[in-house]
Amino acid sequence: MKLAFAAALCLAAGVATPIGAATPEANQAAARRYYEEVWFSHHVDVVDELFAPEFINHDLRDPEPRFRAEGRQLPRGTQKELARGQGASSTGRIDYQVAGNDRVVTRWLWTMLLTSWWERTVAGRDRIEIVVVQIFRFDAGGRIVEVWTHRDDQGVEEQMRLTGLYYFEGVVFGAVLALVASRLLRRSTPWPGPPPSGSQSSSTS
Repeated sequence: MKLAFAAALCLAAGVATPIGAATPEANQAAARRYYEEVWFSHHVDVVDELFAPEFINHDLRDPEPRFRAEGRQLPRGTQKELARGQGASSTGRIDYQVAGNDRVVTRWLWTMLLTSWWERTVAGRDRIEIVVVQIFRFDAGGRIVEVWTHRDDQGVEEQMRLTGLYYFEGVVFGAVLALVASRLLRRSTPWPGPPPSGSQSSSTS
């Protein structure tokens, strides 16, 4: 109704309404569609409709300080790869959204189901829940051109007990590696001291 009323005013004033012109309400609907269709339902091709061909990504976890401050320009295909990499076990929900001008803020809960027995054993649960806050900036055509992401990584570590599965995996790998190395050393190390009596008798005979 608001869009129709605005279009009517533009026509009455003799001003053409641009096709696909963005409004805060339309931007908020597009952001909701991104989460519900791409992240929660795994329809990654929807990214092509929502994102500009290239966008600026701001991530506090970026390894390079310059990009943490200025953002990194990425092709929208990286969003498809990111969503596709989560697999069918990834889901979530939107807690709330705030839209104003060309930006939409979304607080959402990302849920990852732990599919292997050792993940569930270490975590003591069958899923990990991550609180994420993202800001999308839209262009005049209603496509996402800039993203800011803030994720509760500390909460993830707390859910994974002793700071996470990665440490547990590293300990197991280290133990297996040490066991294999010790067996190889036993085979290649010569007998310390005099040879066994059996070898002496065989040599003298």
